[in-house]
Amino acid sequence: MNRKICAYCKKPDTMTREHLWPKSLHRRLFATNKQAANAFWLAFLQKEIPKEPQIRDVCGKCNNVILSELDQYICRLFDSTLINIPNRYEQVQFEHEYHLLKRWLLKMSFNSARINKSVDLPVLEAVLPYILGKNDSLGKSIQLFLELSYPEEIPEDELSKQASLEGISIFEPTLNRVGHMLFRVSENEKILRTVHLRSFSFYLAFFKPGESRAVQDYFADTFTQCMSETVLLRPSKPKVLLKCNGMGAWNSIKESRNFKLAL
Repeated sequence: MNRKICAYCKKPDTMTREHLWPKSLHRRLFATNKQAANAFWLAFLQKEIPKEPQIRDVCGKCNNVILSELDQYICRLFDSTLINIPNRYEQVQFEHEYHLLKRWLLKMSFNSARINKSVDLPVLEAVLPYILGKNDSLGKSIQLFLELSYPEEIPEDELSKQASLEGISIFEPTLNRVGHMLFRVSENEKILRTVHLRSFSFYLAFFKPGESRAVQDYFADTFTQCMSETVLLRPSKPKVLLKCNGMGAWNSIKESRNFKLAL
């Protein structure tokens, strides 16, 4: 019997396959985007692959019960909100369940980190009890931000270099991805985890356990001032009003493909 150690609960059991993107969500994305074929970008290979990455290191209980509940939540949120692509400057009322959303985003980040062998894997390992819904206090060391990206016109000189863009002049935010963002202010820099789901770009900022509230507040103020129309999500505010005026979809995908996290 194959009884390895589960990546989430750290208990020996028979392992199951965990998809990077939940199958139920991927079906929605595939249908909404009217895709003819699959394509998944792997950062550590720096290329697209035709099949979704999977990891066989999650036990049945974690995969089919705890993590499945998070996937069910994100599918409901997709159907009600995330499916929409607003125009630039359009206002959007975003209603969410804070901890379910953040736990799902961290689950996605943890899966991506294992697939890509990322250097921030230990940071994500440290918050597994929060991802599994067993320790909400661990979540206090992570800030969650959100901004909306908008459909963007592709510059003519770049259109001519991309044969795959023939017939396209406006690039819509339909390429969903999980990765990193390097945020620099003066001589300071911080690596954030990012999850882009259509127009909705989520940023996760990690702090050391017990780090002062003043440090987190300073970072939040600096980050939201530098990032146009980005808001800090809080558990006390399940509804926030957003303006779709973050990064253009074309520039967003270019930056994500060019960014490489040193190993």
